[in-house]
Amino acid sequence: MRYETSFRQDTLLSAARQRTGLHDFGPDHFLEPLGVLTQAIVNEARLNEAGVAAQQERLINALSNRLRKQRLFARHPEIRDEEVQVAVVIIGLPRTGSTMLHRLLCASPRATATRWWETIFPLSRREDDDRDIAGRQADAARLARQLVESSAGFEAIHPLDPYATDEELPLIEQSFVSNIPESMMYVPGYGEWLLNADQSLAYGELIDWLRILQWQDPARRGRKWILKAPHHLTAVATVLEQFPQAVIAMTHRRVDHLMGSWYSMVASLTGGNTDHDFSRQQARHWTARLKRNLEDMLAVRALHEDRFIDIHYRGLVQAPLDHARRTFAAAGLPDNDQTDLDAWSRWLAENKRDNRPSHTYHVEDYGITPAELQRYFAFYSDRFDADR
Repeated sequence: MRYETSFRQDTLLSAARQRTGLHDFGPDHFLEPLGVLTQAIVNEARLNEAGVAAQQERLINALSNRLRKQRLFARHPEIRDEEVQVAVVIIGLPRTGSTMLHRLLCASPRATATRWWETIFPLSRREDDDRDIAGRQADAARLARQLVESSAGFEAIHPLDPYATDEELPLIEQSFVSNIPESMMYVPGYGEWLLNADQSLAYGELIDWLRILQWQDPARRGRKWILKAPHHLTAVATVLEQFPQAVIAMTHRRVDHLMGSWYSMVASLTGGNTDHDFSRQQARHWTARLKRNLEDMLAVRALHEDRFIDIHYRGLVQAPLDHARRTFAAAGLPDNDQTDLDAWSRWLAENKRDNRPSHTYHVEDYGITPAELQRYFAFYSDRFDADR
């Protein structure tokens, strides 16, 4: 009973109101995805005590952010006048080099992107400071340490630096529409709902979050935003519509290699929230999930082929500067001086893979064979020569 009570909507809404002293959540379209998610958590996730506490806190934090966002816009209506210019949206299957490409591109002084700490705590919790940079950074650093400590092997899988460029997905999650819950818990019911959900309102709210971050940091004005998240594969039509000036950079990698890495990452994250071994169920869930995402993407891409460029993992690793230049050129940002090249070269020198523990994984550990994956994703691998 306590488990169910922890995820009741009225409990969560009340906790957020009590924490903030605020009451206006704004438009209520977030209630449907929140309801689907909490039902899946209660019925499917089998969270342990730590998982209940962590996931309840994530939901309350998101609801608190919605309350604070409404207050911030009321105090500073000029934020809505911020012009957000998105030049590149990086999409693709997870573990395809998208983080490397994202951080490389954003090393350019002409680019900007979200940082991990501000996606987790995008708003001040202080009445006397609508920005509160230091406090949010400190809280995010503590949370990052907790995440690494509670998720076995996570540090070897994904470079988690609270101050570094990172994907904007946690901002989309503020609308309770994202694939983060599926990677942290076994919630296939929520995943099935998300496959057919209209994400346009969530992406509209993402633009509002980018306006807020740009207002908080005026140095971003005039820079081009570079977005990145594997989640964008679930909403390609919406991405194209919401960011009409952006080029879509799609990253590719050999499927049996990337899926093993993804299974391992999901198992690490899920294992921190439950005492049940969901690793094989999660592998099956995500295999079907990502296949459907690719199929939906291809149908949309066929109508907008001129908006896409393709970047293969092996080529990116071997010649990163070439791909950075090519992506900027496609986005209308040709490298007309040495500034970008120097910045990209510095980033590459300072961010070598050797600095992190090695990540080992085998798809067979999750009850799936490489041959099975190759057959299952042949429609994708054959099209994009993803073995390169």
